[in-house]
Amino acid sequence: MKIKLWPDLVEWPLEASVNGDVITINGEAIDLSVIPDGYRLPGSAVGNKFFVETEYVERKGKTLYFTLRLPVDWNSPEEYRNPVEPIVIEARSGPVKFPDTSPPAPPVIELPETQEEQENGGLEQA
Repeated sequence: MKIKLWPDLVEWPLEASVNGDVITINGEAIDLSVIPDGYRLPGSAVGNKFFVETEYVERKGKTLYFTLRLPVDWNSPEEYRNPVEPIVIEARSGPVKFPDTSPPAPPVIELPETQEEQENGGLEQA
């Protein structure tokens, strides 16, 4: 399977695995074996919210091509939120490895060491 990823600002978890012509997304098995070579159907016909409705699911030879929504966050890396070229991954048997779109960890800022407070709150006797 060749999966094109469509960045989408949603808070849906996405886990998928492939077994033959079946892709299981978040526990829902979707059998795409009914699509013959050279044919396609709209993503909306699949009935799964991760398939992009305006893109096609098609078979060329033994390979299935389709587009899935890739959940991103406002703080996800720019390369996933707004890629210059479409992100296409190849999925074979087993778990699908999607890019990690989680926001980067905030930088750790080290504060300068301060002198310990003196007795009497730092007041000096005159």
